[in-house]
Amino acid sequence: MKLNASIILLLSSLIGLSSCGFPTNQLTPEERKADMGWAFTILEHNYAPAELKKSNFGVELSQVKADCMTMSATEMSNEKFLALFQKCIHSFKDAHLGAQQLNNGLLPENANVAHLGFVTMRTKVSVDGKMVNALRVVGQLKGSDVPWAPVLPGDLILEADGQPVDQVMMTEIVPYINVGQDETSLSMAAFKFAVRTSIDMALPDADEITLKVMRESDVSEITVPWIKEDLLAFQTKQAPPEEEGAAAAEEPTSSVEKVFASNPLAQTFFGYDSLKEVFSALQSPIDYAVNRIEMIAKTGFRAARFNPLMNALFKGELDAGGEFALKVNSRLLPMAGSVDDLMDEPLIPAKIVTTDDGKTYAYIQIAQFPSEDAFLTEWFRAITAIEDKGVKSVIIDMIDNGGGSLIHGMRMVNMVRKDTKIKVPSMQVKLNNNWMNSFKTQAAFGADDYSKAIAGRVVKQLEADKAAGKSLSRPLPATVLDPFFLQDGSYGMSGDVKIALLVNEFCVSMCDIFASVFQENNMGTVIGQRTMGGGGNVTQHGVSPISKMGMAVTESLMLSPNGKYLEDAGVEPELYIDMVADREKGFSEAFNKAYLLVTDQLNVAPSN
Repeated sequence: MKLNASIILLLSSLIGLSSCGFPTNQLTPEERKADMGWAFTILEHNYAPAELKKSNFGVELSQVKADCMTMSATEMSNEKFLALFQKCIHSFKDAHLGAQQLNNGLLPENANVAHLGFVTMRTKVSVDGKMVNALRVVGQLKGSDVPWAPVLPGDLILEADGQPVDQVMMTEIVPYINVGQDETSLSMAAFKFAVRTSIDMALPDADEITLKVMRESDVSEITVPWIKEDLLAFQTKQAPPEEEGAAAAEEPTSSVEKVFASNPLAQTFFGYDSLKEVFSALQSPIDYAVNRIEMIAKTGFRAARFNPLMNALFKGELDAGGEFALKVNSRLLPMAGSVDDLMDEPLIPAKIVTTDDGKTYAYIQIAQFPSEDAFLTEWFRAITAIEDKGVKSVIIDMIDNGGGSLIHGMRMVNMVRKDTKIKVPSMQVKLNNNWMNSFKTQAAFGADDYSKAIAGRVVKQLEADKAAGKSLSRPLPATVLDPFFLQDGSYGMSGDVKIALLVNEFCVSMCDIFASVFQENNMGTVIGQRTMGGGGNVTQHGVSPISKMGMAVTESLMLSPNGKYLEDAGVEPELYIDMVADREKGFSEAFNKAYLLVTDQLNVAPSN
């Protein structure tokens, strides 16, 4: 099969990243300004929420650019520049916007880590009758996993160097990761409190830190050293050994695929979905170009910059020196006399719970919105099983859901209620080449006359908006990305089924969108904590000319069915639960309230 020239050029560029990395020489002021200027050029042409950030936070792109360019010209080490780069990007307080240094410590002496020998997670505890933020030690790092370590799993850290831990995190960590919502920013910062890398933020100048630690009921002050290591050496030490007898991974099928599969640099930046995107382009480049709109909708509505440590914790993959005490994925299902699979051999957590007094309710967990059709099929099977079994009480768990496919997420929320034509969200897209050319391609080469006609109307509207001097399009209904499925009301649960939807501060992107559609269509009751507020799609841009930074940029803004921006606002639940404090109890308070609500033992007024 012959590949067109643009695809070959793209692949050559991507594969060439394996030889790129952060320069070993000290960057000059001109080189630093070149990288910083590149970043702001990308933002000026592609960043959709610029005006919204100005109105919400007083952050003006032109002023941030001027300040960051000036600071780039001052003398600083390469590590200080990486920290400055991160701080500048995160001035916009955006859950999707982020930057990543592509070398990522793959070579020795290029990046460093400062750690305390353990891993922490945010919680809240009662001290002297007042709920305060604390950090729970959830595991020890290899090399520090000794029983006589000064801080052990289960300990609570209340203060650092005489300041409450939340104040320390807001000052030292949040500026490098800010997502625009303090609760989420603090929860994310907790993962970085005790493990900080120079590719993410400024490392501590001090050689030690004094912690106020609570162990059971005893409180003491403990001074521990910052362990400073080369990042490559640290990663090598922490990497778990391969298990004996483990099944061999599936072999890549093509030479290009082998390069990517064996190149952790490419995998680190582009991620699984983007790798699949490249491989699909190899197989059918024309189809790839024509289906770009669908690809954006399927892969672009997830938070792309969660900390790998956080991901490992949520997936249960972290064995930080032994038992993972918090069991962050545990769920304490209330009144569970017996728990059975909702349908045969489910691929998602889908259960039917029978209580001791004979009541039944269904529980479904949606941890993400994958682009695979098999996931959509499982959701349909779960909804069908609920109807077939006559279950009238349902708890949908979207705690820690990082987003995913807009098309699948919208199809799923459309299947929640039967015989209901839902009000759909809309989106404003940045009037850049990415969106304009995507719709133009669909209008010219779409798979059928329907998609061509719809895309053609969108192109005319975008061109009119651009001619009027607008930066963003007028709102486009989500149906332009998936025209016909969202008009089908034949799927779903009947109106007498009571539904509770659980969310927390890590519910972002497609999770934000799902929650807003669920809430504003009065499908049930949202319970938990305000969602993160990442309202738009994210597109990868790379790479900067000198330091080889890649950037993820928000190129659209989602509006709820009632026309509210989800960016920065998220979704406010009808029934508030402090999910940070509730995590250690397996979210028992949230689940108990959900159970009482769906079994008609608790009434909550609708939010609209």
